[in-house]
Amino acid sequence: MKEIKSFPFKMDAINDAGEFCGYASTFGSIDLGGDVVVKGAYKKTLIESKGRFPILDHHDPTRQIGWNVEAHEDERGLFVRGLLDLNVTAAKERHSLMKMAQNIGGRTGLSIGFRVIKEEADNKRPEIRLLKEIQLMEYSVVTFPMNRQAGVISVKAKEELIGQFLKNAVGMDPRQTRLAIRNLKSLLIRKNEPGLTHSFGKGADFKGKGMLRQSLQRLLNDVRQA
Repeated sequence: MKEIKSFPFKMDAINDAGEFCGYASTFGSIDLGGDVVVKGAYKKTLIESKGRFPILDHHDPTRQIGWNVEAHEDERGLFVRGLLDLNVTAAKERHSLMKMAQNIGGRTGLSIGFRVIKEEADNKRPEIRLLKEIQLMEYSVVTFPMNRQAGVISVKAKEELIGQFLKNAVGMDPRQTRLAIRNLKSLLIRKNEPGLTHSFGKGADFKGKGMLRQSLQRLLNDVRQA
């Protein structure tokens, strides 16, 4: 399952050759999605990739605009050094806007695409997810870095309502509720799974509906037995 997090990129510098550097992620702070990245989370993916990750324009795999050429963890977070290919029109445009943002004191948006390999709930605050190992797949330069976070806030509120229902109507304990919501989100975002249709408007695939309903029922049964 690929996840996306967007935020204002803490850019330290950008030059005329298209090279830039800064922090793509910081450790220890709770983001608006209720996640905390733990120091060491990127260690394995950095070894395997040697810090080489594609840089995309708005997560579009058909619009690569450069490569990340160096990445390492320090006490603050994940430091990255990227290089935009200024022979690519989209990269040239992004480079110009990043320089303008730096000159006027604006914030460049960056969004990382990743998979969570290891996670666990915080002992004292079970609603907080600790990300202990992350596979970084790519990152993108984006126009509105806070839009994704605003969406997370909306989703978070809906999760609380679902959690209240599962607790009051189904009788799940907090651990079972977290597991149910997490697995439900995982199920619903598998848009490319054959036979599953998640758009239930006019003309929706009724076979897809039935399969989704069966999957949700199995999920509920599994969680109840957990």
